Amino acid sequence: MTTVVKSRSEVTFVLLFFAALAIIGILAGSFFVRDFARARASAAWPTADGVVLSQRAESSTQLRYAYSFDGRSYQSNRDRVFIARILKPALQDYVPGQTVAVFVDPKDPSYSVLQPGGAGLAFVFLTVMSGVCIFFGVGGVIWTFSEGVDANAMRDDLRASNA
Repeated sequence: MTTVVKSRSEVTFVLLFFAALAIIGILAGSFFVRDFARARASAAWPTADGVVLSQRAESSTQLRYAYSFDGRSYQSNRDRVFIARILKPALQDYVPGQTVAVFVDPKDPSYSVLQPGGAGLAFVFLTVMSGVCIFFGVGGVIWTFSEGVDANAMRDDLRASNA
């Protein structure tokens, strides 16, 4: 394998790594912002009466509950938004048949939670980490391109001086 081919494959690998890092940061950041916005809004969502269908246990069963909103029936297994699960422990154990207040997103009634709100500290940490991924990803892509241009310029200079 020649050094030019090896160099190109290394540059391609590094470029793909940094591009993937930037894309992961962008996708994760947008997810966390959207999830935290939903968490903050959930405290003001209308409530509906729901019934617990199954409880969360150490086995593989998940919490499931059913509720009606605007004349339609829904089922869900979401007790809290993602951001709230990170730092806040579950507040309550649910028993099948128990009546619960379900906070329903009026824009998307199939999305509901049993415990509204989120964890602000987790949001800040996760968005900062997403920003770090974006910073290093974009910076790495720019660095890889600038190093590739410098290497090509150096190769051309060596060829010109040997001729």
